[in-house]
Amino acid sequence: MGSNSKLKYANACNKDRISALPDEIICDILSTLSTKEAVRTSIISPRWRNVWAHVPTLDLCDKHYQREFNPVGFSEFVDRALCIHSPFNNHEFRLSSAFAEFVDRALSIRGSSKIHRLRLCCSGVKNYTLIDAWIRTAIRLNVVELELVLYSFGRPFELARNLFTCKTLVVLKLLLESNITFTPTSDCFPSLKFFHAKVYDPDADSMEKLFSSCPALEELIIGGDIVASKVLNFNIEAPELNRLKIFLAEDDFWEGSESNIFFNVNAPNLEKFDLEADFVANYILNANSLSEAKIDLEYVHTSGYIDYELGCVDRLERLFAGLLNVKYLSLSAPLFGDPECHTEDGFHLPELNRLNHLELLLFTCCNWKSLIDLLKISPHLEHLDVYNNKECTLENYRDLLVCEWVPPEFVPICLLSHLKTIYLRGIQGRPDETEVTKYLLKHGEVLNKVTIYTCDFRVEDKVKLCQEISMFSKGSTTCQIEFLEK
Repeated sequence: MGSNSKLKYANACNKDRISALPDEIICDILSTLSTKEAVRTSIISPRWRNVWAHVPTLDLCDKHYQREFNPVGFSEFVDRALCIHSPFNNHEFRLSSAFAEFVDRALSIRGSSKIHRLRLCCSGVKNYTLIDAWIRTAIRLNVVELELVLYSFGRPFELARNLFTCKTLVVLKLLLESNITFTPTSDCFPSLKFFHAKVYDPDADSMEKLFSSCPALEELIIGGDIVASKVLNFNIEAPELNRLKIFLAEDDFWEGSESNIFFNVNAPNLEKFDLEADFVANYILNANSLSEAKIDLEYVHTSGYIDYELGCVDRLERLFAGLLNVKYLSLSAPLFGDPECHTEDGFHLPELNRLNHLELLLFTCCNWKSLIDLLKISPHLEHLDVYNNKECTLENYRDLLVCEWVPPEFVPICLLSHLKTIYLRGIQGRPDETEVTKYLLKHGEVLNKVTIYTCDFRVEDKVKLCQEISMFSKGSTTCQIEFLEK
């Protein structure tokens, strides 16, 4: 290679190709960074100096700045980023470092540039007037996606009311501590489609109104910690809601037989429902389109209060009344297997005529009656997946294995006519497990395959178990048995 060719090759290698890209593409690249990181690209070259200010996303979290700025500095940083001329901009809000002063000047050119996405996390800013102004500015700049992580520091703070009437807002994520309240209007969130709310000891009036009028909402996630003895009404009115997830924990154990937490859900187009909680609230579901449900109540508190446990079972039965049309159900609820919660005639569960696939998490501390109860109410069930958990979350039975198997008087209809595949997971070789397996194989007249996942134990014991099960009579001549390790 000649000297001229080498020089051309070196110049080509040293050429700044990224800087030659259009502003729109550079902004797309910078939008994948936090605002703090995007600001730092300003020092690359004069070409980059103000490009980041046109990025339609802002990630403003004071935790990113704690090492370099104090909370006051962060306040002015956000203030400038959103182009707010606040009356609090006096000398004590000025930034000290050279880099921060440069950012301060650069942010002032944002002008009326639209904001597509804003994440605002304030863990150290205690000036609520500034926070309110920042939110209002984002709304004025037609924000589409907004995430707020706010802490109250024990003082009351009300969110800006125009947040609830913002016509451009499509995605809203809230993480709110107690004492942060809001007053939604009757025509709130006209364009909101995705709403994630995580709350800690929320205000009762706010919770009652927050989800009561969401005409365009498609996905709703409600989570956080609540005080179970506190009366809370979650009224959810969302005609377009497709997915609902609720994950809640209680801060104090409520021993009463009645729960003070109410969920009234009117969502005719709801298809997926996911519930995870350590207590059983009152649920009324008006969701005729619901086809998939996951109920995880594995850690529901139990401590020997029989009235409380029976109250939980009663509320579970009412919850099942809203699951009539589900085709897929995943259930983890040890209370269904608690011997003390069984009345003489069992649970009063509605028939799930459309249920096709059932996943059931059982516990070794409980008997197998809950499995039979669910098979009885699922006449068209085709796929059964049972996981036998070695752990026990029921406080009264952690040191006791209730290992009896009592076959039902009548064989569930699904076993005789519809059940095709069975997965039995966590099998340890106990007598009750082998008896259940024997029963299912004997009466499963249309079974195609039974897959058994064994736990870790001695090879010779495992071989013996497999041989024993393989010798069981089968009601279906086409049924195959497969043994796998977990």
